[in-house]
Amino acid sequence: IFVTFQLVYQQFYKLTSAGEVDTLSQQRNVVHRVDVHGGDEVIQKYRAHYAFLMDCLDAFTAGACLHLLDMENLDFEPNRKQEIFETKSAEDKIKFIRQIAKDILGRYVNLSDDCGRLSEKVQELDVKSQQIRDMFDHELQKYICISCEKEYKKVGHLKRHLKEKHLWDFSENDAGEAKPDRIGLYRASLMKCLLLLKDTNDGYCMGDGDRIMANAKFQMLLSGVTHHTKYQIWLFRFLAYYHCILSPRDAYEYKWNCTANRSGGNRHNIPNDNLVEIMVHRLKEKVRTQGANVTYESARKAALSLQIHDQIKCNMMQEFKMKPKGTSRTETSKKVNVELMIDELKKAEIFDYLPGRQFNAFSSFQDLFSRVKVVDLHKWIQSQKKHYHMSLFRKIMKEQNH
Repeated sequence: IFVTFQLVYQQFYKLTSAGEVDTLSQQRNVVHRVDVHGGDEVIQKYRAHYAFLMDCLDAFTAGACLHLLDMENLDFEPNRKQEIFETKSAEDKIKFIRQIAKDILGRYVNLSDDCGRLSEKVQELDVKSQQIRDMFDHELQKYICISCEKEYKKVGHLKRHLKEKHLWDFSENDAGEAKPDRIGLYRASLMKCLLLLKDTNDGYCMGDGDRIMANAKFQMLLSGVTHHTKYQIWLFRFLAYYHCILSPRDAYEYKWNCTANRSGGNRHNIPNDNLVEIMVHRLKEKVRTQGANVTYESARKAALSLQIHDQIKCNMMQEFKMKPKGTSRTETSKKVNVELMIDELKKAEIFDYLPGRQFNAFSSFQDLFSRVKVVDLHKWIQSQKKHYHMSLFRKIMKEQNH
């Protein structure tokens, strides 16, 4: 969650001129969010920054819906309306609303099929990589070209030969529109990332392993684009364990045990790494109370007794019918803020597609997924596969020796 959350501010939040009201920084000024300062304070003020992004997502989504249905504001009747909508069955109402959602995604979010392009190019590179591996002669310890039977010791020399003599293509081949609407791309890319952030957060809150696993693929790509190498490696390892390394039973448990629920109830799950941070914080408090008397053994006993103390506390509260102290916060009405944002977005014609437009602060803006260098990504994935293959091989040999 934090990867997507942080990269949104890194890529979309800049102090811009007063005329560019449809950027994140100017939207922050419109609704007077004085506690939002971009990527510098996202850790210290996580809730404020996250709430602001969710208000932006609601404003962009509602504004796109108003533009699609040709509505003046949220209180107007849409021109595109189902006949006698109130008398329709629940299934027909869901179909109608789902079609509107699909139209919003297709027209305002998915301006380019970057993920489809990535998938096709990676599959093509996979086929070529397998063909190159098949050209290797283990007896001669050389690569032999299947077309002209020339021999090469290095795979790089073989690739250069295939590219020059046999017209193999190892490049990106990414020819885009001559004069795209950079403001439209900014809007679409921002909505795409915010939807990913909201869906991932919702998936963790509900403990939905399917959504967590599916979104990890997109987050791995975004981590690579924004140079979060450690997160990219962790996400790759997360996917590799589920799809390749673990047994079907262990993979199922691995996917559906990504979250923990400390207080019970629906939508109260938290990621396991957040739970670890909470337990570490509580352990530090216990160790701190021991002062100069702390030892390794006392710290170990404190760590092992945390869960037992929680269980005893819960049992006593149930026995005496005591309710736990509430930590929930009252939800504030966001309708006024969303309407202010929508008015500013409509004035800037953010939902129109006008080729040639661009922001001063985001000149030549590109969608984040279109920035993925497919050849480098494929090369990095192959190196990670080789690394984990050798690690597993050493582990198996070590177990057999024991």
